[in-house]
Amino acid sequence: MHGIWHKVRGPFRGVACKDHRWERYDVQRAGCLVCGAAHECAPNLVDSKDCQLVHLCDGEVCCSITGFCVPVVRYSSDEYVDHAAHPPSKSICEYNLDDTVSDEVQSIVEWFLLGGASQACKCEEVDRTIARCNALVVKTLKQHKMETAGEGKRCLPCLPSVIAKTIHQVRPKTSNRATLEMCSFCVQHITRCLINLNTASTAPTSKRLGLVVGLLYLMKQGLTIQNVQWLPRVPSLAHCLPHETCLEKNFKLSMKLVCETENEVKLALRQRVKLL
Repeated sequence: MHGIWHKVRGPFRGVACKDHRWERYDVQRAGCLVCGAAHECAPNLVDSKDCQLVHLCDGEVCCSITGFCVPVVRYSSDEYVDHAAHPPSKSICEYNLDDTVSDEVQSIVEWFLLGGASQACKCEEVDRTIARCNALVVKTLKQHKMETAGEGKRCLPCLPSVIAKTIHQVRPKTSNRATLEMCSFCVQHITRCLINLNTASTAPTSKRLGLVVGLLYLMKQGLTIQNVQWLPRVPSLAHCLPHETCLEKNFKLSMKLVCETENEVKLALRQRVKLL
């Protein structure tokens, strides 16, 4: 931007002057009408060494050349105190409950993400995608052959265009393998969600499997209710979780598991609000 202003206002004197005659041409930029020097205000007070700063009555700091108010970060003098409030200690039963729930959730998450059934589902998805791509490529080539034969022209098809069109129609899903770090991250947040919603102790053992798997699918988009984040958003889970249509065939779980889990979590949250 200074180059444009320099061409419009030039020519300038070659020797740099001491008393600049500044002209502002942007919010925090100015140029000297005598020598063509450039001035740009820094985005913070620490780097504003070239600015002629003026302290205003409201506590702001302003550059007298451009009139730009430099952002100032102010720290509280009593930010740190010499005492601390210790959180209430948990009872032995609560610690045992946390460990029991965490171990159970960890076994379910690792079985679902790292088990052989999940990998078989991913392989089936890849095979279906390949078969669909092959069918679309053959269909496109046949269509090209019929069109060229009808026009009386014989020419080879553009294979890159055919492949690009096929990928655009299929939009193949990226497939990745879950890691132990991802599993531990999911276990930590799912355990905390179950304990906070008080569903870890009330849900029967046979139902916890579906509840944990449903929370795994909810973590793809995250779970936020009433401006409270119960589960973080983990987009990489979308590339590791099997498709929901495989749940009933490979895992003996309901295909409506995600919807049922979300409804159950909302119901538990309403009951918790009533108790408060």
